[in-house]
Amino acid sequence: MEQEFYTAKEVAEILKKSIRTIYRDAQNGEIPSVGKRPNIRFPKEAIDILAEVNLQNEDNALSFSVSTVAESWAKRELNRPYEDEDTVPFKTVLEWRKRNNDITMNLRRGKTVLGWVTFLPLDEEVALNLVYGQIREKDIPPQAVKKWTDPKLSVYVPVIEVISTGKLGKDKILGAELIKRTIKWATSLTIQHDIKNWYAVGATPEGQNLLEDLGFKLLVTQDEGKRKGYTLATGDQQAKLINKFATEMGGTNGSPQTSKKASN
Repeated sequence: MEQEFYTAKEVAEILKKSIRTIYRDAQNGEIPSVGKRPNIRFPKEAIDILAEVNLQNEDNALSFSVSTVAESWAKRELNRPYEDEDTVPFKTVLEWRKRNNDITMNLRRGKTVLGWVTFLPLDEEVALNLVYGQIREKDIPPQAVKKWTDPKLSVYVPVIEVISTGKLGKDKILGAELIKRTIKWATSLTIQHDIKNWYAVGATPEGQNLLEDLGFKLLVTQDEGKRKGYTLATGDQQAKLINKFATEMGGTNGSPQTSKKASN
């Protein structure tokens, strides 16, 4: 497989350094590189790993915690230019939160939100209706949202999303970090509560790849493959797979949706 490379300008953006510093670090052996100026190149795999390590060691570390109401509104404002008939109204989001405030987790650096994930604990029938396209997320009635302590839960995953920085390498790193923390959250919920099944819809090839990598099984294909519904039953085999991804995954064939808009 042919190795891919970044330019000095791209590396400077990813590592938050000046191009001059990048050249100096390459000369000193601090950054892997191939060739010499002006044709110097930087291996993408090495730079992405270096950026991830730097990201994890920053003083202003990443956090993963419950979304606030203000942040839910900010997501709505970010999403406004992209709204369509399936957009979940802000009032509905607040009604869901009144039933269960711990349904959306945000990835943050300091107070800056970088991405989020939503888990909706529902009755099995409602979750299946979503997967089979009989209802959309905006149609989920507030009373259908359960508490995590309720019995026999089915969890629907409407969104895993990072806000685009405009820098592909950085977005990839943040996406991988969001996925890892999302899986750890899912594992914790599965251990603590009575969750029987997980459901999700892959609306992009990347999302479909991610769900399949995580062991989700295809239930239904719609819109000529553009939309696919999946399920994951709680069990020993699935738990082992999830734990493996939570501890070992540094990347994935799929990735969370990356955009400048919010879903919920």
